[in-house]
Amino acid sequence: MSAPDLLRIPLLGRFLRWRYSRFVLQLPLLLIALLALYDGFFGRQLAPKNFATVSVWLHYRGFLVLAIAVFGNLFCAACPMLLVRGPTRFVKRFLPQFRWPRRLRNKYFVIVLTIFYLFAYEYWDLWASPWLTAWLIIGYFGAAFLVDALFPEGTFCKYVCPLGNFNFTLSTVSPTQITARDPQVCLSCEGKYCVNGRVETEGGRKTAREADPSEGVHYPGCETRLYVPQIQTNMDCTLCMNCLRACPYDNVALKLRFPGLEWLKARYRLDVVWLGVLLFFAGFMNALGMVPAYYQIAEDLSRLLGTRNEAILLIVIYALWIGLGGGITLLVTTLADRLSGVRQSPWKAVRYWGAGFFPLAFAMWAGHYAFHFLTGWATIVPVTQQALSNLGLPMGDPDWTLAALVPENWLYPLQVVILYIGLLAASYVLFGRARQRDHFLAGGVVFVYFFLLVALALWVLAQPMEMRGTLLLPPGSR
Repeated sequence: MSAPDLLRIPLLGRFLRWRYSRFVLQLPLLLIALLALYDGFFGRQLAPKNFATVSVWLHYRGFLVLAIAVFGNLFCAACPMLLVRGPTRFVKRFLPQFRWPRRLRNKYFVIVLTIFYLFAYEYWDLWASPWLTAWLIIGYFGAAFLVDALFPEGTFCKYVCPLGNFNFTLSTVSPTQITARDPQVCLSCEGKYCVNGRVETEGGRKTAREADPSEGVHYPGCETRLYVPQIQTNMDCTLCMNCLRACPYDNVALKLRFPGLEWLKARYRLDVVWLGVLLFFAGFMNALGMVPAYYQIAEDLSRLLGTRNEAILLIVIYALWIGLGGGITLLVTTLADRLSGVRQSPWKAVRYWGAGFFPLAFAMWAGHYAFHFLTGWATIVPVTQQALSNLGLPMGDPDWTLAALVPENWLYPLQVVILYIGLLAASYVLFGRARQRDHFLAGGVVFVYFFLLVALALWVLAQPMEMRGTLLLPPGSR
């Protein structure tokens, strides 16, 4: 039985085929970004009462994970930063054009940027500074503009953007995926329009590269250069739907799927797997940085190193934790290989077993974000009232008591459920791969490692945690 195709739903399919559908999704996020900039620069510089910090660090991240779990990578599809591509197409005429370096056409550069981003988040307390949050938004838009002005479109999304690659990695759990309705139709397609774009002219059909920019009706191809019949994973897919509109044969589908099949069947590159590993350990570190145990670790390390320089301490802690996590992962996956009778390099072992980190990474971030989002989701109402009032719009008096509408005793059980679902999904991947080698003990070794990681994560989430972005005290501190 064929999986349901969401593009066959009349209203949804018609909307996604509409060439302005993405702009309709981008416009609200652009307006939110502009309001965040205004309030971040000119509003009250108190994080729980400023639209910039509350919308970015509380609501955006919470809705992002929810959207990925329910539908797919909607926030890349609606990314307002891609609206800079209009101006960049004009600027490109006057600037030299470059190809992205071949050695950087992977996720290693993104991994470095992600680590720096997480360091900056903690070191400069971005969550607590509306002013710095506003500058971060400007920096992101500026980086997207600069990269797209000098390099081919899609370079920023695929090789530079930490947030986009965070979305790519977590969207491996999404219940939808772009695919071809009939791969045989794609084999007979000479233009490969889903990748190369399509231009309809009076003289016939051309690819975007063959046509003059001023002629015909242009339908751009995939911005990250994915060929539809070869797609096995949501990695690098922004759900821009360019492939849908560019295909002249209506052969592109957005099908429902069981996410575990991707983790079992997709042949992830080593850099992609390391990105998944990093996101799990980074998510753990992001949560750890908000509990008392972290401050005790930092204090002990400060005495050991003889310095109270926060930057040095953060660098050492991040290097030790991420390095230790990566090293143990390498050892455990290599051991699993040896037990299954496979003699290959440790890097190939990580590649084979490391796919199990994708559901774990999603569960780690979802559990952490759920805590902050559910304790302060209603704060978006008063901060929006205040920001719009500052613009001169009559919005009434903000009600700051809306911050706490979810009972605290619901939060940790929900996090436990999310982490255990992630562990269950990871187990499916591990024992599925062990079955392919007919050696379940090997999968069991990696499962024990994952179980210990989840147990450690649950211990961290059980600690009193800073209620960043809200006016509340940590649970258990009252």
